[in-house]
Amino acid sequence: MIEQKEDKKYYLTKLGIYAFNSLKDNIETIKAPNREFTSLIFEKFMVLTSKRFILFDKKDRIYTLIISVGIIILGTVLSFFNGFTSLLLFFVDINLENFQLIYQIILNLSFVLNFFAFFIIVETISRILYKKKDSSTLNFLISFALIQFPMILYLIIHSFFEVIGLNSVNAVNFIDKALMIIFQVWSLWILSYSLSVKKGLKIENSLIISLLLHYSGFTIILLTLV
Repeated sequence: MIEQKEDKKYYLTKLGIYAFNSLKDNIETIKAPNREFTSLIFEKFMVLTSKRFILFDKKDRIYTLIISVGIIILGTVLSFFNGFTSLLLFFVDINLENFQLIYQIILNLSFVLNFFAFFIIVETISRILYKKKDSSTLNFLISFALIQFPMILYLIIHSFFEVIGLNSVNAVNFIDKALMIIFQVWSLWILSYSLSVKKGLKIENSLIISLLLHYSGFTIILLTLV
């Protein structure tokens, strides 16, 4: 990128000039604490991302906390209504009558327990693999429940199908499963974006963590049901 010419002075090569111009054109983005993504695919996903409550300031901190608590409470109620146990971004239908009372209580609170377990796993991975130990942990925790927001929408739709008795219809059951996958992808994107802006990870590394956790959750469920 730099070469020495006959006059003993150093000059930028064509590649060096290109790199310099690129840095100059994007200097404001580099300085900005909040990351923006120029990929067309990422721009589409950003439409579905509430940056205000993920990148909250002091004014929005209390609102983000209220929304997060609301998501946890609503998720717990809807999971109980549908007889679901939560595992990361998955919901497992379990017959609680086969369990002792203490286990029934634990499973009924699985959405809350899953929230904290999910957060601890993500925080641990970001610290161990990418050495991201910083003061943003509390803020990350406050907004972490937003990752489950798409899954709350799925639970509402699933509950509607359940109330009107359509979940037993094969076509509706297929639609239900397809919607779950779509909302999971949305949640994975919010998780990846949160890791990127809260932990300073590259979006590629954030996606690796998200997909690794999702695959692990799917594998656990698959091995449990087999």
